[in-house]
Amino acid sequence: MADERDFAILSHLRKDPFMSYENLGRAVWLSGRAVKTRLEALEKNKILTSLQAVPAAQVFRRQPRLFFFERRASPEKLNGAVELDPVVFATVDVNRSAAVLLYHRPGAPVLPRRLGALLGGASSEATPLYPHPRRELAKPVPLAELKVLRMLVLDLRIPLREISEATGLTQRVAKKARRRLVDDGLLQVQPIFQSARSSGILMYELHVHSSEPSVLSRLREGVPRSMFVNQWESGAIILSCWADSIQEVYEVEARLRREPGVGGVQVKFHARTVLATRRLSSWIDEEISQSENGRLSD
Repeated sequence: MADERDFAILSHLRKDPFMSYENLGRAVWLSGRAVKTRLEALEKNKILTSLQAVPAAQVFRRQPRLFFFERRASPEKLNGAVELDPVVFATVDVNRSAAVLLYHRPGAPVLPRRLGALLGGASSEATPLYPHPRRELAKPVPLAELKVLRMLVLDLRIPLREISEATGLTQRVAKKARRRLVDDGLLQVQPIFQSARSSGILMYELHVHSSEPSVLSRLREGVPRSMFVNQWESGAIILSCWADSIQEVYEVEARLRREPGVGGVQVKFHARTVLATRRLSSWIDEEISQSENGRLSD
């Protein structure tokens, strides 16, 4: 049976994905073994699919854009969307509406024609301000961080020893590079949840819109059972939440709609999420190659 302590563990992991099980346990008053057992149970019960490292678009000199589609999307169409460059991930709700995140190059069409042909016209779009809030980086990502980033995309919790062996970096250098990636907003830890009810827990997202930053700031702290928050430039926050029943979800939604200054509230139940891991890895390989070639030419 999942409980609030499980989601406290995930909240800590999102802020510091490299915490040991022992340190995680101390943060939530459990043993390290108990923390590991709980995370394994979340995966076994299909509440948590994976903890995924998603690099910021700015690492690749690209811009993030999130599109929402109302046309019903089948699992086949969702998988087809992820096969299209520059899609990073795609998710479909229980009502079959889809959301797709793209990292597009400046000057390229923001919504690729093939994606529109597959999913129809987008009903809305937004620019995420996470994990890196600015449009571009002040300087290129160092080679050591790129090498570590590639390993983390494949396995977020990979031991430092294995990173060192695969990259040729010392464990000390790899640890510093790993820390800087998080501190500089160059990667986001994305827990991949499924919304199907399991072990008495119902996972869902709340998309809350307001033109008043103070309203969104207040709501960030006041929503019960909210594990983490993401921000959009268009005056919206996404709260990842859990509940014991669909009635509880509706009560939270109704309360937020009554909040002064709130312009809209949407509830999302994710049924399936697909990440383009191979595409992200290939982009990192390109950045590593350019960085190494640049060093050779200096």
